[in-house]
Amino acid sequence: MDTTKGYGLCKLGGIEVIMKTLVVFGAIAIGLLAFAQSPVPNPATAHAPDGGTFTRIQSIAVLPLTNASFSATVTTEWTRILADESTATVKNHRMVARDNTGRIFEERRAFSPDGDTQPTQITALEYSDPNLHEFLSCIPAQRICYLSTYARPPLSAMPNGMGGLELCGCATPPGPGYSVKQEALGQQTIENLDATGSREITTLPAGQFGNARSEPIVKEFWYSPRLGLNLITKRFDPRSGSENFIVNHLSLNEPDPRIFEPPADYQVVRQVVVKQGTAQNAK
Repeated sequence: MDTTKGYGLCKLGGIEVIMKTLVVFGAIAIGLLAFAQSPVPNPATAHAPDGGTFTRIQSIAVLPLTNASFSATVTTEWTRILADESTATVKNHRMVARDNTGRIFEERRAFSPDGDTQPTQITALEYSDPNLHEFLSCIPAQRICYLSTYARPPLSAMPNGMGGLELCGCATPPGPGYSVKQEALGQQTIENLDATGSREITTLPAGQFGNARSEPIVKEFWYSPRLGLNLITKRFDPRSGSENFIVNHLSLNEPDPRIFEPPADYQVVRQVVVKQGTAQNAK
């Protein structure tokens, strides 16, 4: 009777049992180590969720002017002054368009240091229809379009007396103690369009926003009467830094109608504005 084969099988079987046992103990040890290294919640650091900070820069304003179709790219450069007096600059570029009926499409994109050359994330797609009086803000991250009322009617011409400062809605409103100075900068051609330049300097008095001394806000505009649009806007505000907006890659052709149609697979949620800053859904 050959017992060596049986002995060999028994020996191998014993090794297998020992190896399995080591694997089990190894797994337990790793689990205990991970448990020992996991952070223990510190009651002293408990807090409610942080709302964070949200900043949105309104660059150009596109009004529902009829028979003034265009499509273009708006490039934005935002430079902030940091606490140590160094600067931080971020950029983006986005598409805007308007058709002959006054419908408006605008992309909203995130900022990045090279956002003028590289596409950044789309945060919203916005559709304004002055004929249906509807405004849709479509959020790609949610695949939802929020529908609200667009109050502006179509404009066959720009209202009398409106220049670059009033048109964009970014002229500083009058206030107590404000000193406002405006000056004309002449004419120049931008993107093959005639543009009128103007500058506004508003001096805010000390204490207006916690400032120890008076501070100037400087805004420069190059306005196209044909499009009712500021082709270049430059701002300096001590509260937010400097912001430059340039309309380029401009086409005066009628845009593709599909540009003004929101994504077909997005859910539409109608909003009823209760008060400024809040909204509720309506069935």
